[in-house]
Amino acid sequence: MAPKRAAVDTEPGTSGKAPAKPTPKRKKPSPPKAPKCGCRGDCRSSKCGCGKKGEACGDACKCIGCRNPFKILKEFNIDCVEAAQDKCLMDNIFKIEDLRGRLEQSHELQCCETSVQVLFPGVVTCPDDDCGCEWQYSWCSNDFVDEENRPRNHCGICRHCGDYRDAHCERCNKCYFAGLSGFECPCKDRPPKPKGGMGSLGLMLWAMQHFAGDDSDRLSDESEDEGFF
Repeated sequence: MAPKRAAVDTEPGTSGKAPAKPTPKRKKPSPPKAPKCGCRGDCRSSKCGCGKKGEACGDACKCIGCRNPFKILKEFNIDCVEAAQDKCLMDNIFKIEDLRGRLEQSHELQCCETSVQVLFPGVVTCPDDDCGCEWQYSWCSNDFVDEENRPRNHCGICRHCGDYRDAHCERCNKCYFAGLSGFECPCKDRPPKPKGGMGSLGLMLWAMQHFAGDDSDRLSDESEDEGFF
């Protein structure tokens, strides 16, 4: 007698077909978690759990008299995800004392002396039909800057807006005036500050090198010959 497997394989209409695979069960997507913070204050600092995520506080939060800046953005129908793309805003959002007042404030554009309010993503076009200049709002200076000729230049490292011709130096970790030609930072002409601890004499020699240049280098060599170290 043929085995059971052979008997199954020889049934009419089943030869040459692979056994059917069981259909996997699909898991139901979990509902999105509602924002929730355990703040006992007004959520005005970056310590707020919702504010850290760039979210407005919800009904499940325990805060009292909530002043979460992202909640204020939501009141003005501003997309928090879109607002988070503006680094200038994110570096200032917890520093602004009256964010609601900033959003309601009118600013006079220098091109045609017309008044506008802050609109996201922060760039507005002059409403004058004969003008059409574009201006971008700086949250650091609370003013609009000429986006076409003098664009906003917000340094993400210094976390502040500077002149549109400024650049950040990785050597001294500061912004400097680079001009349109891209000048090098003046710190590259100074001797680097030695790392680690220095004695009073070593600090004095370094300061002399910093301000006097080659003459102090020569003084350093002479002091070594005379046995100062």
